[in-house]
Amino acid sequence: MENGNDRPLKLRVLRAVPVLLVLGLLVHFLLPRIDTIENSLKTLRTMAPWAIGLSFTMEALSYVANGALLRSIVAMAGDRISWRRAAAIEIGAGSVALVAAGALGFGAAIYRWARSGGVSADAALLASWLPSVFDAAALIVFALISGVELILVHQLSRLTVIALVIVVSLLTIVIVTAIVLLARNDWMRALSKNVSRIVKRFRPHWDNSGLTAAVESAAETWKEMRHGGWLRPASCSLMQVAFDLLCLRYAFLAAGHSLHLTLLLAGYGVPLLLGRASFLPGGIAVVEVAMIALYGGLGVPASIAVVAVLTYRLISFWIPALVGIPIAVTLHSSKPA
Repeated sequence: MENGNDRPLKLRVLRAVPVLLVLGLLVHFLLPRIDTIENSLKTLRTMAPWAIGLSFTMEALSYVANGALLRSIVAMAGDRISWRRAAAIEIGAGSVALVAAGALGFGAAIYRWARSGGVSADAALLASWLPSVFDAAALIVFALISGVELILVHQLSRLTVIALVIVVSLLTIVIVTAIVLLARNDWMRALSKNVSRIVKRFRPHWDNSGLTAAVESAAETWKEMRHGGWLRPASCSLMQVAFDLLCLRYAFLAAGHSLHLTLLLAGYGVPLLLGRASFLPGGIAVVEVAMIALYGGLGVPASIAVVAVLTYRLISFWIPALVGIPIAVTLHSSKPA
């Protein structure tokens, strides 16, 4: 099948590494307020190793859940992929998204590497976008819980509430649209015909057989979801976010501060949702600034908030992004199964 996703992904690794390092240095050294640097350094020196280890463990389990999500989507399409490859694809695709067109690069990487792992074109195409729908839905759930907690303690400004409402509304529209298209196969067929017509204006020799097959596969997937097939991927998405939340919890414990679950939730979901809606890869700086500000406003000492949040982002974002580069290169050079 000829598909744009089959084109080699141009991974400019040598250029990507300096960019990631520079951005990491900017976030880690410029974010802390000047008057909290000394206290933050004191907190950093007294961090509990056992809690940092548990934070790493929770984030590792989060990626295990991510791999399980990808496997469950592929299984719904009647195909199989090993958990090891699914987890590697998720980590590698995350690094690709930082340097190659964001979500589009992420989806293209998943498609290509699933195909090279022996997954059918239909299942790979479904795996390139449907997991993101489940992830967005899980994040919305946690962000709404976070938003409610913050509103109850009056920690959200009017501007932030408006931004949150807009982001949640847009993501909800995307999710509902995806569900409706899966449920109404006739609408999806009509949409695919219109898309094919538009694409052929620019590429007359484009073969739309792959898109047609994907539409038929989506119809079968909807039948599976109607009979409870959505439960497993939904559970995997919720577990992924829950383990990531626990990573943040142990980062706070490592810094010597224990947060009540409601307080932990209050500063968690909204920053991540706003970061995902930003045009910055991985929500760089948006997540860090928002989290530190919210936890500071909720009574957490500034030095502890800075150290805990930056430790959490280092474990949950920066280290996986850097580890994902050699994984992406390996997957990219692997021969089709």
